Amino acid sequence: MIAVARPISNTDSIQISLLTCSPGQEVWAQYGHTAVRYWNKTNGEDFAINYGIFSPNQSYFIPRFILGLTDYHMGVEPMSSFLAQYDYEGRGVVEQVLDISIEDKEAILKALEENIKPENTVYRYNFFYDNCTTRARDLIVNHLHDKVIYPKAQEDATFRSMIHKWNHSFPWTKFGEDLLLGVNADRRTTKSEQQFLPENLKNDFEKTIYNGHWLVKSTHVLLVPKQMTQTSGFPIPPLIMALFLASINLIIDIIYYRKHQAYWIWDTTLLVLSGALGLIFFIMIFSQHPCVSLNTIILFFNPLPFLFLHKTIQKSRRQEYNSWWLIWGILITLGFIGTIFQYVPSPARIMALSLLIHCIIHLLIDKPTSIRPGSNK
Repeated sequence: MIAVARPISNTDSIQISLLTCSPGQEVWAQYGHTAVRYWNKTNGEDFAINYGIFSPNQSYFIPRFILGLTDYHMGVEPMSSFLAQYDYEGRGVVEQVLDISIEDKEAILKALEENIKPENTVYRYNFFYDNCTTRARDLIVNHLHDKVIYPKAQEDATFRSMIHKWNHSFPWTKFGEDLLLGVNADRRTTKSEQQFLPENLKNDFEKTIYNGHWLVKSTHVLLVPKQMTQTSGFPIPPLIMALFLASINLIIDIIYYRKHQAYWIWDTTLLVLSGALGLIFFIMIFSQHPCVSLNTIILFFNPLPFLFLHKTIQKSRRQEYNSWWLIWGILITLGFIGTIFQYVPSPARIMALSLLIHCIIHLLIDKPTSIRPGSNK
């Protein structure tokens, strides 16, 4: 337990630092990490305050994460253990020692004492708005007695553009995140919002003025990151995969157009795959993540194919006109209009264009439903 009840008699005996950790290989570690160091040089207490504790093995972790219902924990561990873990992972750690007053340190330690109570250690995690970095920042900045003056915010920086600087080496991670992030990820961000990334906060602290002087007194490299071989996951990039699938669809459409013969098995495959992907986007509407609930990609891929599946396949086998292809074509067209307001990755646009061509081919070739004698119109 960190002792904070007694007065601090020597300003230099307590040191508060911001710790910034370099990225790791796991998806959740690719953007780095932030922690706070408390070091009492008098009694030897040396702790890392960490707001990024979670377990992917907890019940329903994936569904809860998708819906924005993931709970993270705040924990305190010996600094030696913290560094040992990051050294084992080959990740670097940079320490920024803060130049703050004794009153500031007392306020931070009292807030820390409150935070480590069992009823306060759990919080509802949000990647952009409430994560391990913003929690560490707020623990420090919200308990300083004078105003901090940050450097100017990055102009035109969006949540999406900022994470692109970190996930560009992981094409499938980048593609998956671009699919899930909606319109709100492409708006301009404020200085406070830009500090959700550990490296951004570290750079801001380095240039921040507090009480007439620099907030950071000194910077130390505690661990040098080791050279790690980056793995991009699936060996075929998303763009190549999209072009491959679109080419297959185009070849089938050309054959269909020339022979005037539909391939209902291929229609079924497209409807099922699109509907399954659409279910994910539909679920995201109810997510508590504010940057995923409004996503124009749902116009490309949505659950509606499941509602039209049986009727569509029946008519496809008879090569009869079906209104679903017109409905889907209109939705895809609206989705392309939506790209004016939202970034959509190239592989998704390629697949959407391929599906639009497939819809047009059906509308051109499928025969109007014949009216049998004696049947009702």
